[in-house]
Amino acid sequence: MNIKLPSKKVKASRRDPKKLIIFGKPKAGKTTIVSQLSNCLILDLESGTDYVDAMAINLKEEALNNSTTPLNVLQNVISQLKEARKKTGKNVYKYIAVDTITELEMLAKPLAANMYRNTPMGANWVGSDVTKLPNGAGYGYLRDAFFFILNEIESVTDTVILIGHLKDKMIDKEGKEMTERALDLTGKTSRLVAADADAIGYIYREENKTMLNFAPSESLEAGARPKHLIGKQIEVATSDENGEVTVDWSKVFIDK
Repeated sequence: MNIKLPSKKVKASRRDPKKLIIFGKPKAGKTTIVSQLSNCLILDLESGTDYVDAMAINLKEEALNNSTTPLNVLQNVISQLKEARKKTGKNVYKYIAVDTITELEMLAKPLAANMYRNTPMGANWVGSDVTKLPNGAGYGYLRDAFFFILNEIESVTDTVILIGHLKDKMIDKEGKEMTERALDLTGKTSRLVAADADAIGYIYREENKTMLNFAPSESLEAGARPKHLIGKQIEVATSDENGEVTVDWSKVFIDK
């Protein structure tokens, strides 16, 4: 192997986030704004798209209708998208949104259980929830299962959008306890997902405006790699007196 050492700077190859996290309080408008993003498939795990016009698959509803599990439905969808890309050479959807990533972690539990059963230690295990294993031994399997599913989703789209709930957690800052607004995921999984994301936006409402805050602070887990998002608070939607919402993603996704 002979790796060529760089002799000059190479221009950035991408401006838009490839992996975007949006999190906030319930009913803050997360599903609404994503539903109006062009060529975006929403993988709905909380029936949030029942109330908006959207290109979506309700995984739990499809599982019920087909007498299977939401995980099997998701695996079927991913298989179809892989086959379609083989034929055309491009992804069917430019964006895939997971609504919500909190529920996706729950979806990963059966896969995590199978992973554990395939180990010598778990060969005779008859449980179904690895998080109940002694001494927290199962959380690593849940994390592996979660990231396996997430990587599969990422493999069939140009950009993945992870919609999450807000979790207030206590942190220690120079010996002083304070509350931090963060993504609602289990322990280390939350940190790893956040570290891997290109941008993390906290969604909130300000009168008739819906805002995405990419500016991190002591009390907010947010931030961005793309230059046009660093430290910014971006208006992504406005509503009129009749409740009609107008969404504008042009300041978040700037590449045409």
